[in-house]
Amino acid sequence: MKYIFLCFISLFLCSCTSLPKKRLDKLSILQGATSSKEVEFSILAPQEKNLEFEIRSAEGLIIKPEEIKIISRPDSPWRIHKLLFLRDQLIDFNLYVFENGKVIDQRLIGKGQLKQDHLNIALLSCINDGFEKNFKIWDALALKNPEYVLMLGDNVYANRDENGLPLSPTPENIWGRYVDTRLRVPFFFQQKLIPVHATWDDNDYGPKDAGEDFEFKNESREIFEAFYAQSLSDEIFTKGHGVGGQLGLGDFNLYFLDARSFRTKYKEGKHIGIDQHQWLVKLLKDERQPSLILKGDQFFGGYHDYDSYQGNHPNDFNLFVSDLKQIGTPVVFFSGDRHLSEIMQFPRSLFGLPSFEITSSPMHARVFNDSPVENPWRVVHTHGKMNFTLIKNVAQDNHWFMDVQNIGEDGQILFRRDLAVFIKDLQNNLNEVRKRRSGKRRYRRLRNKRR
Repeated sequence: MKYIFLCFISLFLCSCTSLPKKRLDKLSILQGATSSKEVEFSILAPQEKNLEFEIRSAEGLIIKPEEIKIISRPDSPWRIHKLLFLRDQLIDFNLYVFENGKVIDQRLIGKGQLKQDHLNIALLSCINDGFEKNFKIWDALALKNPEYVLMLGDNVYANRDENGLPLSPTPENIWGRYVDTRLRVPFFFQQKLIPVHATWDDNDYGPKDAGEDFEFKNESREIFEAFYAQSLSDEIFTKGHGVGGQLGLGDFNLYFLDARSFRTKYKEGKHIGIDQHQWLVKLLKDERQPSLILKGDQFFGGYHDYDSYQGNHPNDFNLFVSDLKQIGTPVVFFSGDRHLSEIMQFPRSLFGLPSFEITSSPMHARVFNDSPVENPWRVVHTHGKMNFTLIKNVAQDNHWFMDVQNIGEDGQILFRRDLAVFIKDLQNNLNEVRKRRSGKRRYRRLRNKRR
């Protein structure tokens, strides 16, 4: 009996020591909303550190934060600094962090999207911080140098502890697991920052398969908004419902949906809620440019038993599809969650226009080597491998072109497809949108306050 006990202790200690180490030599920094005038950051630091921040150009231009917001919890030794800077996007800047007048961290700031009609983005989901052996995939991502990284959910495994065991999703534990992820994943310590925009799924929201009845959903949203930098900038991001909203990047609009806060348990209920549904439809009715709709789990998933809009709430999904068809706005769907990546193509009769769903998962998490369920819409897929998806969008003439590459952890291309969505009179539409935007400046009024 004593021998068995000693073996158990030995195995437990081995499992603990195999966990990825938390980096304490640098700060964990995330660059968020990034536009022509604004750039936002979320910086994780110990409570006791008294920090100051500024950005500097090579020419010696020094800019202080336009706004600083500090978020902390009494039960945690860590706090978040949310920063907003106003700067010229075309100038190279470095972010400097000072403690007692001494530089303790410095990063090159990503510029975000520079061309109006080109968009270079990376899609990823399922970022389990316990998979250190697969962390090299972040180097592959950095080498691809996307303009924006879109995190589609399960970005943090907040309902599991450091050993992968179930964890009660209280606000204290959710905050703690967000901290763990930010201190372990290499992306937040890279020398060159890449702008990030995110939504969530069940693992970073609360309990497995949780919906509107999660008792700490408001506290969970506050934690999400602290750790992601997309709540201070308002030049290109319009807040929607829950953690969702509209992100405008040049000639492209990205609609991030919150598919957890308003989800009902029963199949006859709602998936994204009535208000969020109406919000999306209203905006798309006035839309005249390429549009992307994003959420954590799949949209079209009625063919399998896992989470999806179609599978969980079929009646609500049929209404969703019907409304999109009536609008006639061409859209492409992005999703994560499935621990496989794939492209789905839908017949023109479904929406009246060509449309696709692109699923990207996992960045690093558990994978399954058995054959995935047969998908009637599938064009191509990857399973059993860590991966992310790189998409280069071009809006020109009368077409919206998409170069889709699925990338493995060594940087290899797992699949590649060229997709085209026809948009009648696209160029005239875009010229009208640009003219309208040029006369409507959305820059925030100047303010410099700490709250």
